[in-house]
Amino acid sequence: MALALSVLSAQSPSGHAVSGGETVPGSTAREKEPTSVSATTIVVRDGTRIAADVYVPAEPGPHPLIVMPGAWWTMPQDSLLDDTKQLAEAGYVVVAYDPRGLRRSGGMVDMAGPLDVRDVSDVISWALAHTPADERRIGLYASSYGAAVSLNAAAHDARVTTVAALCPWTDLFDAFVRNGTRAGTIVAFQETLGTLNGRLSPETREAFGSVGGGKDSAEVRAWARERSPRTFTDALNAHGTAVFMAGEWSDPLVPAGQTGRLLDRLTGPKQLWMGPGGHGSSSSLEASLLHPELAVPEHATRWLARFLLGHPNGADRLPPLMLRPRNAGELETYPGWAAMEGTASSVRMQATSDGRDPRLVAGLDSAADSGAFPVVGLADSLGLSPTTALPLLTPPLAAVWTSAPRASRWSLRGSPQMRTRVTSTASHGTFVAYLYDVDALGVAQLISHAPYTFTGTRAGTAFDVDLRLPTSAWDVAKGHRLALVVDGGDHRYTGVSPLGSTLTFSASDTRLSVSARIG
Repeated sequence: MALALSVLSAQSPSGHAVSGGETVPGSTAREKEPTSVSATTIVVRDGTRIAADVYVPAEPGPHPLIVMPGAWWTMPQDSLLDDTKQLAEAGYVVVAYDPRGLRRSGGMVDMAGPLDVRDVSDVISWALAHTPADERRIGLYASSYGAAVSLNAAAHDARVTTVAALCPWTDLFDAFVRNGTRAGTIVAFQETLGTLNGRLSPETREAFGSVGGGKDSAEVRAWARERSPRTFTDALNAHGTAVFMAGEWSDPLVPAGQTGRLLDRLTGPKQLWMGPGGHGSSSSLEASLLHPELAVPEHATRWLARFLLGHPNGADRLPPLMLRPRNAGELETYPGWAAMEGTASSVRMQATSDGRDPRLVAGLDSAADSGAFPVVGLADSLGLSPTTALPLLTPPLAAVWTSAPRASRWSLRGSPQMRTRVTSTASHGTFVAYLYDVDALGVAQLISHAPYTFTGTRAGTAFDVDLRLPTSAWDVAKGHRLALVVDGGDHRYTGVSPLGSTLTFSASDTRLSVSARIG
């Protein structure tokens, strides 16, 4: 016989009523199954209907509560959703729901903004009123979009004591605009998935359109800031929230380094695990099989058990930063992100243009490339970095600087930095810098890359560029060289270079600095 939840009213933190809808027929009574599962509609304070699945342990409560906001796009086999019944059997009340505007829920997408934050609080209040959940033990567990929602919500609701956030963005503007350059492919991809998977609010659609159209206004930055967990770090610290995060080195949406810099700003219990792959790879079943030493979902549940169930499992005693380099198998630990990056030192680089300043035709692509999006992340998790041949990279499509062959292994840990002097025949333009690991045969594997867009310069007048590339953890083998490559564009970014303009790079004023350990 179907279990029917009564339609009750609970009070949200601000005093607004939060309504509970009826359970969808087909769920099983708790006495007949180890865990009761019900599909429920939760009506939040502005009247939006939120579709949720509720899992309740068979044993009498109260039980710790885990709320799980869904991702932007849910695959048929979502590893987090597969864990919900197991979490309930472990002793949690679990409420997994589709965020507003996505899939079964009503309303429109708020992009982890104030409405999404308020929804989390309302779902918590609903669970406390309708399930045997313990108001003193509340956690959030989510991936991707839901992870950003969770971090923002925890900062606004002191009832949340613990968060497990897998591959969250921490700075939304930086996810879509890099060094003044629009991440065109990513913006279009995310907007398309959002449109297919739900309903974008006018504000969200306008923000996507502004970023996609190259508009960098105070309004767009304010919109993104209100949706960025780094904005609310002080509140997380004030609450003492226990935060576990996971990220990937080749995430096209969250540049490596975003999550690490947030880690260092947190003062409560905290951990970050970094591994190879693209957005969401670390929480997949495949990642756990390929890299069992860095099984993120398993550790996320241990983190929750430590702080919500009180299990002394040692999850909180591991170092704050644990990582696996992209091309090495050993797990590394550090007391923080800055400690991992260390101090950068200059690398002597020699231009391959025989001392002449290489001149590029702006807007043209070369054989240097960021990799096929979005499959590049999956390839990276398999140890396959985007690869090219160094002899193919020549002016007017590419400028190249190389180091001497390494006398011993070199472990790069941190954000490579390029300094150069550029002269453009136009007042605006875009170029992309790549850092490669090159073997004796000239096969070049991509370590990191970043775009750069300049505007408002005087045509024909040289200007200095200081460009930081996303963080990477990469081991350069003995005998290999580093190659710094610059070209006029990449399929992942939307450039602004006028047709026919040229970019000239000073061969002698181009510098590279990296943080590395020798041996």
